[in-house]
Amino acid sequence: MALSSMIKVVVAGSSSELEAFMRELQHASLFHVTALLKKGETPPELSAGEPPGRFDSALYSKLLELKEFLDTFRIKESIWVRLFSPLKIIKKDKFYSAVDSFDADDLIRRSDALRNRIDLLHEEKKTLAEINIRLEPWREIAVPLGDAGESGESFTAAGFAVTDKIDLIPESSGIDRQVLKRDEKRSALILACHKSGMERFDEITQLIGFEKLDVSIISGSPQQTYNANIARLSEIEKELIDAHAEGVKLLEYYDNLILAVEHLGNMESLGRAYTRWSATPYSFIAAGWIMKGSIERFREICGRFTAVEFDIVEPAEDEKPPVALDNRPLFAPFQLLTKLYSYPAYGTYDPSAVTSIFFAVFFSICLTDAGYGLILALFSLWGLRKTGWKSDILWIAFWGGIFTIAAGLLTGGIFGDLFRSENPFVKVTFLQNIREFFIWFDPMIEPMIFFRLVLLLGVIHVITGLIIGALSKMRQGRFADALFDNITWLAIMVSLLAILFASDLSVRMALVNAREPLLSSAVISPAAVIAGIAGALVVLFGGRDQESVFFRFFIGFLKLVVLSGVFSYLGDILSYIRLMALGMVTAGIATAINTIAFMMSDIPVAGYLLTALVLAAGHTFNMAINILGAFVHTLRLQYVEFYSKFFTGGGVPFEPLSLNSRYVKIID
Repeated sequence: MALSSMIKVVVAGSSSELEAFMRELQHASLFHVTALLKKGETPPELSAGEPPGRFDSALYSKLLELKEFLDTFRIKESIWVRLFSPLKIIKKDKFYSAVDSFDADDLIRRSDALRNRIDLLHEEKKTLAEINIRLEPWREIAVPLGDAGESGESFTAAGFAVTDKIDLIPESSGIDRQVLKRDEKRSALILACHKSGMERFDEITQLIGFEKLDVSIISGSPQQTYNANIARLSEIEKELIDAHAEGVKLLEYYDNLILAVEHLGNMESLGRAYTRWSATPYSFIAAGWIMKGSIERFREICGRFTAVEFDIVEPAEDEKPPVALDNRPLFAPFQLLTKLYSYPAYGTYDPSAVTSIFFAVFFSICLTDAGYGLILALFSLWGLRKTGWKSDILWIAFWGGIFTIAAGLLTGGIFGDLFRSENPFVKVTFLQNIREFFIWFDPMIEPMIFFRLVLLLGVIHVITGLIIGALSKMRQGRFADALFDNITWLAIMVSLLAILFASDLSVRMALVNAREPLLSSAVISPAAVIAGIAGALVVLFGGRDQESVFFRFFIGFLKLVVLSGVFSYLGDILSYIRLMALGMVTAGIATAINTIAFMMSDIPVAGYLLTALVLAAGHTFNMAINILGAFVHTLRLQYVEFYSKFFTGGGVPFEPLSLNSRYVKIID
């Protein structure tokens, strides 16, 4: 339960070395910049530092656009590869030499020309395809339609009409018709009339449902235009293939492009950092935080420059150092869960290590199946290998899987009841023997053992939270708060637990031998006295911040009973029944899946195939949905029932000036 100790430093030096110095700090990732002085206290001779002017935002945006364009020519990676592929590692000197030798202007020019060419081809392809869709009904008509429209004293129009209504055109209308193509519903035709009959023409076209064809898209006959478009579309496809091949050739510059993008992105970050430094035309000065363990590294970096010095200073009384979680590698992945809730305040406890143990145990109880745990652990290992063993969430999943294997073996769950010895459909002696060797109890047969187990774990979890809370308050010098808000409730809960245990044991002894007296008051009576004294202390001092004696006792009574009192703690402990519920749901659904699957084995021919499919699909679904449920409910128990007993949030994350590695990892 460790938070890194922080040291505040002030560093100053010559402005001529500022850029190189900040670049070293960026690579080292150890200096958290903070305000040198309070707002409004900066002397007029100091101003915010100015970036060196090397960051080109327009070029950065252009290179990001170029990367997106070249990505279209790369082989599409699966989502698993994208999620689990580790960053490519490159040494610092090789990184900068590649960036310096990269000709961005030439690649931009060639890519823009290719992009424009491809865009024009796609636009032409789209236009021709749309024209051919409109010409599809006319594609066999070899008669030129280019003269349709007004010509001298006549007017002609090409289009479609409802076939059954064409004959409704009266001969006296003065409208000539020429049917070019007839089918059951719509027919292609040309209508012609004298200009003097245009009013009658409009009436007739409405009568027959005439839809005019835009002849401007036709060159010659519809047949000629349609066939010419088909030929051109074929040519466009060949040109697009050639363009794609040209784009693939540009991928030889892709790796250097990525490095240039990474470099400019870090230049942007560096430029933002400059604004948090104070400077004169000839010097700079900045304040910040360094982890205690990194001070010698910081001293070594400063020593590389002739005019850079630093000094350790005392922070102001109201100044809050940033928070860096520092746990052993085994517990470090679980820092993610703490961060999801909040960063702990500086000087308090980091619960990540304790959280890791309880989280893994509670998760395994919710899942309670060794088969599911094995699959989860193996999948996590595969993902970790792909990511270079750097994914916190996969490490959490791995340990959850390992603990689930243990929980499943202790409760006899291996893909539900699939490997029970009494299962008539599956006879795998090895797995059945393993199950019989490790099983402690079957929750489906002995649910009360499961019930008592989860309640006991709940009590232990809450007590642990109270202990951490008491230690944290004493560390801060808040001894009264530790005594009356934590230690008293520890005494009450332990005493009540002892009373319940002793009473249960006494009843069991009496049932076995009626003449056996109940358990001696040597346990029950002292525990009751301790609980009573602790309860009285809560009533007397729970409202110690109240001036009125009446309200002091009244608030104390409420704290004993209602406000974080008996009923509150009882509700907290009963919340852990959800672990039992989820564990039994997982086992119950798994058993139901097995039952349904083996019922299908009697179906002729396809029975065994259907059985296999139901088993695979059913257990996959059951495992996935219950892994999600286990994660959510286990996390809730940590945040609500556990963290509420001691956790003080609001810490400011330790965010040192560092490289933003999006695509590659740069090392010395």
